Amino acid sequence: MVERTFFSEWVLPIISEPIRDGYISLADGKITAVGKQSEFTGDRKLAQDLGHSVVCPALVNALFHPDYPVADPQTTSRGSFLNWLHSGKNASRVSSKLEVESELLSAIKRGYDYGTAAIGIRTRHPEISQHLEHSGLYSVVFEMLHGFRDSNAFDIWTNRGRFSNTELTRFHHAGEFLFNLGPEVFRLISRTDERTALPLSFMKDEDIFFMKGQGRIYQYLLGKEDMDYRWQPPRTSPLKYFMNNAFAARETILSQVIMLEEDELDLLKKRPEVFHMCLHPRFDRQWELGTAPGQLIQDKGFNICLGTFAEHMDIRAEMRSASAEYGFKPEEIIKMATLNGAKALGLADKIGSIEVGKDAKVFSIPSTASISDPYHIILFTNERLRQVS
Repeated sequence: MVERTFFSEWVLPIISEPIRDGYISLADGKITAVGKQSEFTGDRKLAQDLGHSVVCPALVNALFHPDYPVADPQTTSRGSFLNWLHSGKNASRVSSKLEVESELLSAIKRGYDYGTAAIGIRTRHPEISQHLEHSGLYSVVFEMLHGFRDSNAFDIWTNRGRFSNTELTRFHHAGEFLFNLGPEVFRLISRTDERTALPLSFMKDEDIFFMKGQGRIYQYLLGKEDMDYRWQPPRTSPLKYFMNNAFAARETILSQVIMLEEDELDLLKKRPEVFHMCLHPRFDRQWELGTAPGQLIQDKGFNICLGTFAEHMDIRAEMRSASAEYGFKPEEIIKMATLNGAKALGLADKIGSIEVGKDAKVFSIPSTASISDPYHIILFTNERLRQVS
């Protein structure tokens, strides 16, 4: 076992306070030691001094959506996500495996550039995971199922992909949206999968559809010839419809959650299932969907993580947006993009923090001068994260 040690002005364990003048030792792909340089007992001459730098765990993109590129603002009006989704051009784009593969391959490269170690992916094309398997990234792939007519539930479930978990890749199922998958398939997912992920309460149209069975979502399903005429609107909020019908898996990632109310968050906290909240501030702003109640979600004690959409995997840009949109503290945001994301994906035993025994997926960010705030340099500079190895 060849052990390498690195000295740095700052080490961010995430699970504890930053270590000023810290060190980290790595061997055989694992973290073997971490602490203050003054406590290091090895041969200092063999340690590599990274100088003015911050060493941190690799980042986690909790939910990436390669099937849904953000529309060109020159051709699609902002604030009309459902219209864009319904358009013929983007309906074909969403269903194109080739386009999704192209997005994913570009994203993998960008992910390395941005210091990413793991990614959660919601896609109709789980077979694209072969690219992730060769990338070295941990990935959790949620195959999106769709089809609102409950009479089609058997065929939808029978024809889903069947993939085997590997050391790097895990597979689960998810609804594409709450409003375009029949109840019976949602129940099958909750009974079969230990983990699922779903955008929920992210636009007013959902409220109208579940309260009245009307509006743009109703027209959207009619246009796709996918409306189930036997379905009766529950006359309740999307979240309560989701919970009352037992759609949640044991661990459920709810994304965007822009329209969630305080009483609904309280309802979730009482449930036996674990709910993680994934925020996408850049996408929400692009489509003028609104702003999730980030501070309230945090005050209620939910695990908050961050994700991106097809045009970018720059989770640091999402981190900066989280600072502007929700007012989170820098140390909170960095935890959201590391340990919290790892928890949401079920990978916290491997990555997300600097702890002995975890994977040596560790990055550094350099500075030309002494660093007074290790969080600021990660969040608000353009310095590239560099793998420590």
